[in-house]
Amino acid sequence: MNKQRHIVAVIGDGSMTGGMAYEALNNLGHSKSRVIIILNDNGRSYAPTISNLSHGGTNGMVDATGEIAKFPERMTGKLSRALTGIRLNPVYVRRQRKFEAFMRDLPVLGKQAEQGVEAFKAAVREFLQPPSFFEALGVQYVGPVDGHDIEELEGALHAAIQREDDGPIVVHVLTQKGRGYSFAEDDDEKHLHDTPSFDPLNGPKQAAVTGYTNAFSEALVAEAKVDPRIVAITAAMPGPTGLLDFQAQFPDRFFDVGIAEQHAVTAAAGMAMGGLRPVVALYSTFLSRAWDQVVYDVALHRLPVIFCLDRAGVTGDDGPSHHGIYDMALLSKVPGMRVLAPSSVEDLQQMLHDAMTLANEGPVVIRYPKGAARSVDSSLVGSGLNALKLATGNGSIAILAIGKMVGAAEKALDALTAAGISATVYDVRSCAPLDPAMIADAAAHTHVLTVEDGLHDGGIGQLIADAVHVVNSSVHVESLGVPTKFIPHNKPDVILAQFGLDAAGITSAAQRLLA
Repeated sequence: MNKQRHIVAVIGDGSMTGGMAYEALNNLGHSKSRVIIILNDNGRSYAPTISNLSHGGTNGMVDATGEIAKFPERMTGKLSRALTGIRLNPVYVRRQRKFEAFMRDLPVLGKQAEQGVEAFKAAVREFLQPPSFFEALGVQYVGPVDGHDIEELEGALHAAIQREDDGPIVVHVLTQKGRGYSFAEDDDEKHLHDTPSFDPLNGPKQAAVTGYTNAFSEALVAEAKVDPRIVAITAAMPGPTGLLDFQAQFPDRFFDVGIAEQHAVTAAAGMAMGGLRPVVALYSTFLSRAWDQVVYDVALHRLPVIFCLDRAGVTGDDGPSHHGIYDMALLSKVPGMRVLAPSSVEDLQQMLHDAMTLANEGPVVIRYPKGAARSVDSSLVGSGLNALKLATGNGSIAILAIGKMVGAAEKALDALTAAGISATVYDVRSCAPLDPAMIADAAAHTHVLTVEDGLHDGGIGQLIADAVHVVNSSVHVESLGVPTKFIPHNKPDVILAQFGLDAAGITSAAQRLLA
């Protein structure tokens, strides 16, 4: 490796709650790689960091009142700062190396003498300052350093460069999230975690939790009040997933495991085996981090775990990493997994209620999008694993819509009716298993058009096509869905329109089929 180059990795304390970070540290410590690791410890990811390693997390330093210590109170005592200063001093580093080389080169017992000195130094360090977790992995450690003191920070980084030939080194930097902007500093929930457009003088608008997230929040609390088995688990996102109210009302039944989706799912499996009814609330895209655990820790054992996946489908503003377009295509292939997609506030709440019973036979997934949700009359709320027929046509075409796409399909129905086309419309509701009555009815039509805001390739539309063709192979089935590509930032409605997943696109596709 070119020693003129310096490899620097930057990781936040929130990410240190996930296992992959420790796999990497273990590998680096064993290989003695030349890497400088900057640990940015601000005590938060989206929520407060769940970790004893973080000086600012919920298990971090507390003040005399028992409250979590805030920056700069999180900076450790004078002795620790003094020891850090000594280790950062370049004169100390150079003299230490010369002394080690001198002891090693002694003609008699040189190696033993060097080891004896190292043992003495280790004993002194342990007396004055307990050995860090990192040093136990073979990774050098310096810190904590005040990340807002430029001179101190530069000194720490220069010292780390001098020591990197001795192996990987962690520079532990304490910072304050949102420092310097009062609106961010005073925001106990987000600390300006993301930066939508806002007025710098008045701060960001207070975004209320609305739509499906709020519906889920209310429904879960209602279910928990009558079923003491229900527990809620999330991975560092209690606010965005709608669990803050549950946490406030049932603190002993709420578990934030940090950014550790694999652990969240396996912990849910263990709780389910113990007789509880765990509800795992995650963003759809982040469930992919725990795919192995979903399949082999939960589904294989048919455990009663309920997965509530927020931000399903096209999320837009959060970019390529946050689109929840894979959940239906993947989860529908897991044996015994029930995958539900509500199209309204009321349907989501009904699905969560039904899931408590459905889970007796194995895991259940409820996936729903970000943003506003339809509100419907009770007559338009389904139940169980049944599809809901919204309109009956003349047999020429059946439109089978999933989740958020139901609203677009209803608008398309109005446009088709105005154009003299009589269409049958279904709210699929249950993506896996598919309602056999809906499949039989669809198979009695000349054309079937499926619409989903998930992946087209391998998606629910293709499952519907296979099921329809088992009943009637002559039916022409076409599916609309998200193409297999990484989708950039944009407004969700703009992205959906680009893929023909809006009322105009559905109308056009139906007219093309019937032409």
